[in-house]
Amino acid sequence: MTWKRSEIRAARQKPLKSLMEALGYQLLPLQDGNYQLCKLAADIVVKDHYWVNKQDGTAGNAIDFLVNVEGMSFNQAMGLLRS
Repeated sequence: MTWKRSEIRAARQKPLKSLMEALGYQLLPLQDGNYQLCKLAADIVVKDHYWVNKQDGTAGNAIDFLVNVEGMSFNQAMGLLRS
């Protein structure tokens, strides 16, 4: 499927806290609006529409999280974020 730039941009800006809670992650509140994922052994911290794994330095937006952490394809991630 072909995605419009505006659709990809909107998906990248999706708030991660609500997305991760919908995926079953528990989030531990930290300072300054940051949250830490409790479900994974990885040290992932989330803020707004951005996440970072402090262990290996990977980071990104909602699309990157779904592809790199959840193992979805780009099209699967976009389909989920679009709905």
